Amino acid sequence: MIDQKTIDSLRGREIILFVADRDEISSSDVRFPVVYTGMGKIRMYSALVKWYETREGTDRPIILNIGSAGSAKYPIGEIVNVKSFINGGSELIYDRIDLPGEGASAFSGDYFMSTQTFPPEQVKALSAQYDIFDMEAYAAALFCRERDLPFCCLKAISDNLDGSLKDWRSILGDIREKFTGLLKTL
Repeated sequence: MIDQKTIDSLRGREIILFVADRDEISSSDVRFPVVYTGMGKIRMYSALVKWYETREGTDRPIILNIGSAGSAKYPIGEIVNVKSFINGGSELIYDRIDLPGEGASAFSGDYFMSTQTFPPEQVKALSAQYDIFDMEAYAAALFCRERDLPFCCLKAISDNLDGSLKDWRSILGDIREKFTGLLKTL
């Protein structure tokens, strides 16, 4: 659920896309530069540092992190605007970053969140606290906060945390199509 205000804030602006996996968006399908980071917070943060250190000029484009996420709250395929970012690792919460406005909360962990990787009780408890689960958003939010860069995060729901996702890559085609359509409107 992306609000019109978010779409309007991105429209016509200089944007750099940061995406964990090449199957989530193709650079040939969008007009924005795309940086593929690899999965996980360390890879996301490292890619942002490398981009920042090698960029030309002093421009301040919007850093837009897009990708997939699991959720027990939103249906598969929905794109959500993330406004709260929680640095989690297994059970621990280390830090939280909140952006202005309404949106989902993202728990960025070190593993795919599902009943196949964590006890069902733990998944249920965390799902009651947080809206979506990914592995990169917190690192992007942290980097942008540290460098005072404009940041936006949109995540497409790939699974419902119930262990039913057998092949994550199989759903990325649908996610890619949705992101491509949305980004062409900007």
